[in-house]
Order: sequence, then C-alpha cells, then structure tokens
Amino acid sequence: MMKKIVITPKRFLIFLLVFTSLVPNIGIKVSTFGFNWTLYRISMPVAILIYLQIPKTEERLVERSVYMKWIFLLIVWLIYGIILMNLSPYTDPHLGFIEVLSIFNGLICMYILVSIIRNHKDIEQIVTIVFYVYIALVMIGMAEIILGVHLPMSYFNDATITHIVGRTAATGVFYSENDFSTFLTSLAPLMIYRKKKRVLGLAALLGAIYINTINDANICVIAMVFGVAYYFVFIKKYGKRGQAVLRGLLIAIIAVAVIFVWRNIDTLKNSSRLLMAIRTQHLNARQSYGSLYARFMIYVDSLKASVNTYFLGIGPAAFTNYFKAHPSISGLVNPHNLYLEILVEYGGIIAGFFTVGLFKLIYQLRKKILKSVDRNTRRKLIAGCEMLVLYSISCIASSSFIGYSWQWIVISLGTILLGVSEINPIEEKAMGDYMLGMNYNSDKGTLLYEKGKK
Repeated sequence: MMKKIVITPKRFLIFLLVFTSLVPNIGIKVSTFGFNWTLYRISMPVAILIYLQIPKTEERLVERSVYMKWIFLLIVWLIYGIILMNLSPYTDPHLGFIEVLSIFNGLICMYILVSIIRNHKDIEQIVTIVFYVYIALVMIGMAEIILGVHLPMSYFNDATITHIVGRTAATGVFYSENDFSTFLTSLAPLMIYRKKKRVLGLAALLGAIYINTINDANICVIAMVFGVAYYFVFIKKYGKRGQAVLRGLLIAIIAVAVIFVWRNIDTLKNSSRLLMAIRTQHLNARQSYGSLYARFMIYVDSLKASVNTYFLGIGPAAFTNYFKAHPSISGLVNPHNLYLEILVEYGGIIAGFFTVGLFKLIYQLRKKILKSVDRNTRRKLIAGCEMLVLYSISCIASSSFIGYSWQWIVISLGTILLGVSEINPIEEKAMGDYMLGMNYNSDKGTLLYEKGKK
C-alpha cells in the first residue's frame, strides 16, 4: 500500500520558511522605492499570515522555556537596533533598515519554526529540505567551477568588481565564494547523519570540500577539521572506564600533531594546499601585508572602535561608514567576523548574550548526546551539535554576516533538537509499521497515521 502524502498548512509553512531561508534570492529583482523584494523577504509576511491560521490546540514538541531566551534576545536586539539606527551618525538609513529587517525576519522565522514543530516527522521534514537544497547547490557550484558561468546574484556578474577577473570559484546563490563556502561548511553535518541517504550525502559532502578548496576558503576547511576533532574528543563514546583516558590521549595527540606540523611547516607545506596557505599567510603577516594581517588589524581596530563607543554600538550596517571615517590600518571596511560585527554595531550586551547563547547551546547539546541511548535520536543530536560547532567557526569567513537568513535555520534546528525527548525504539518501530497512510486532522492541523498492512 502506497503512502499518501497530504500537504497541510503546517507542512507548507515549514517548507516556505526553510527553503526561502536557504535560498533567499533567486536573482529576480522586484524593487519598490529602492527596496528589493527577494524571495525570502516576500515569504515572511506570507508565513505570518499562514501561521495565524494554524490552530494552536496541539502541544509543542519543544517547551517555550528552551527557545524563548533566543526570542527575547532577538526582540531586544531588534529594538536596540532601531534606536541606534535613529541616533548613530554612521548608519545609512536604507542599509540600516535592511539589516534591522534581517534581524526581524530572523526573529519571525525562528519563532514560527520552533513553535509549530509537533513531532519528529516535522524535524525530518526540515532535514529533508536542507538535504536536497544542499545537494542542488553543490551541483550548481560544481557547474560554476567547470563552466565558469555564475548566477545573477554572484559578484562575478557585478561590473564594479574587477579584482576577480579570470578567477575560478563557486558562489552558488550567494554574492561571494566565502559566503557560499560558509553555508556549505555549516550545514555539512546534516549530509552524513541520514542512514538511508548516506552515500548521496557523502558525495555532496565531498563536493562541498572540493568547492571549499577551489574557493580558497581556508577558514571553512579549518572549521571542518576542528569539527571532526571535536566529535572524537568530546562527543564519541568510548566506554565509562577508558573515556577520560582516551579523551586525554586524543587531546595530547592533537596537540603534539599541531606543534609538529607548525615547527616543520617549511618541509610539509608542499604536501597540502592548506598548509601552503597557512605558511604563506604567516610569512606575509610577519611582513605586515596579506589577508591574515589585514584580518588581524581589522579585529584590533574593531575592538578599539568598541572601546571608543563605550561598547554601546555604532548602529546597524554602520561598520563600513565608521571605518571610512576612521580608516583601519588593514584598509578593510568590513568586519570579517560575526562576533565583532555584532559587538561593534550593537554593543557588548547583545554580542555577549549572542556568543554565550550559541556556545551554551553547543554545550547543552553535547551533554544530551552523552546521555542519549537511542541511536536515531543520537544521530540527530550529533548532527545538530556539529552543525553549530562548524557555524561558530566559519562565521568569521565572510566579510559581513548578520544579513544571512540561513543562520537562523541552524540555530532553530539546534534549539529544537535540544528540546525534544528521545524516541522510544519500540514505539518508533510500531510507528514505522503503521505509517502506511496519512490523513489530515483539520482540527489540529497535523498528520495522523492510519493502521495498514505491512
């Protein structure tokens, strides 16, 4: 008996939020008084209208206490951003509005998505959307590298950019290659947790690694290496007796390996493109030039800017204008670091709560993983935790980051996984036996399962 799939308002809403967050711009420009209506910006008011029509009689899968701290932070962030936008001499009204709108849309996306999740099948729907969008974007990236043709939103089609002429890189549906590589890196863990689709997921992951290599996205490559190390040191179970010893041994081995590579990098540099890049950047930085030196100096100058403004913030999208008025030694006018971007533009309190909230979420997911006994739930938790680990590192790759819509899917999914209970293996098997037909309950707006033959 074939499974009937019924598209309910809730399922359509989940698809709308997740898909448009991952693919916010399809290259079609619709402008109103200078404001560009991207696919993502159009979808948010539609999502609000659909959400208001969905009955709220069924209990949430995730308790409000788990995600309301994030919602409260985004509300305060939004209000404070609006205040700064009207007070700061460095904020361009149009660009400031766009950035504040990004925070508002992130708030709406996260609140709706987390609050309508009712069961593990809803989580699977989110993961499935991410899985196939990821594969499609990897294929687009490979085609860009091979054919040298890019989508309209790529900066390869921006006539004002001249330094990229003749360069081979992939930008996907994003503006630059670093933006695309950050996306591919952060969502990579979701490619390998699905047991039935693991071969396809691994193929996409290898494609993403290749794209990162071509894009010279060294921070993203380092993030992936760190993610693997984090798994083996802090997540993988080794048994109660030898767990502490093995973790200590792994940390020691990694430390020795890093020291060995660093001391012998002149000999080893030709063996790896990444090591060659690290060595080159290090030599350039010692001579006060190169991208590593520029990054370091904009970081230093960003901290100085925060001190000079008493950690109160200079306003939404004001970073570029501030460093045009107060030039950095680096020559850069973008932060190249999400944490510093938030710190400089919105102040120490917002930046502090965001950073603590992100790393606390990683810590809490790790604790839940170590206590987990069900394999399916454990795989989900590991994917969510690793995704946040990679995001927390790769978010320093792009020139600016606050406007990215897909990052709220990462944080939302991590929050959802933190709040769910484990699936009982016996109940899960029984659910699989009877999940042969689906009906829609109009009173609750959810799917129910009909009993059927195997």
